[in-house]
Amino acid sequence: MDLTLIARDDVFPLSRARAAGIDQAELRALLRAGRCHRLHHGWFSTRAPADDEDHHRLRLAALLQQYAGVAVASDASALLLLGLPTYEPDWAVAHLMRTRPTGKAHAKPGLIVRPALEHPDAHRLPGTSHTVHPAVAVALAGLRHPCSFLVPADAALGRGLVSADALQLGADVLGRRPGISRVRAALPLCDARHESAGETVTAWVLRQLGYRAVPQYAVPDTGTWTPGGLGYRADFGIVGTRVLVEFDGRLKYRSEKDLWDEKQREDRIRSLGWEVVRLTWGDLRHPERVRALVDAALQRAHRARRPA
Repeated sequence: MDLTLIARDDVFPLSRARAAGIDQAELRALLRAGRCHRLHHGWFSTRAPADDEDHHRLRLAALLQQYAGVAVASDASALLLLGLPTYEPDWAVAHLMRTRPTGKAHAKPGLIVRPALEHPDAHRLPGTSHTVHPAVAVALAGLRHPCSFLVPADAALGRGLVSADALQLGADVLGRRPGISRVRAALPLCDARHESAGETVTAWVLRQLGYRAVPQYAVPDTGTWTPGGLGYRADFGIVGTRVLVEFDGRLKYRSEKDLWDEKQREDRIRSLGWEVVRLTWGDLRHPERVRALVDAALQRAHRARRPA
């Protein structure tokens, strides 16, 4: 049987399989043949998950059908459906929120169902048929760590999904939940100029280390090398210095031409007396390494400017 006929969003329940005449023995045979894959109790997918994130997406598709009209995706689960980036999410746990005050919250391995928001202003942040409002999802995700808030918040601001006021309200409607203080502390740091999760985390680490950095820094005197004379922009410029900081993500260089263009760009910037610090995810996970790299660049820039 073609399982896509009984699947919705690539998933189907045992009850639907039985209604289509697939008995337990045939379902076991389909599982052994790799034609379907077990997601959680009573639910299956018609394709193999590509990775942990994709497995989470398939489980969400199943859970949203199970809880249709009762709960929607929240926390990082909602961010995934909204296409917003996340910071070190736990894809082993799906998050839902009830849409009505009736019905109890509950948690079990791999699933947390939150109660509906009871704050009087919650109605000002309406969700969709599948997710809570983006501002609520961002705030809930941020209860874990400031970057868990900042990464999706910056992206949501940049894409126009939320406003600064909505992010503030998203924090307000959560009340006094554990972790809300770190969300409130991170609110003033949100910045739509951060163009990737890596840039957001770079800004956070630089700030924690005591550096003042300007995002999307326009490098002076580079207009002659760019169309329209706009000049080069660095991810960050350290205020009052000739040190620039760039975040290097894996997707930044898709071809040899990308690598060559970036090398040429950096060589030109360095020729004007700028020091460039390149940071990776590995560096950001070790702030002391970031400090050493930036301080070394600051020292080189200072020596270069001293009169002979």
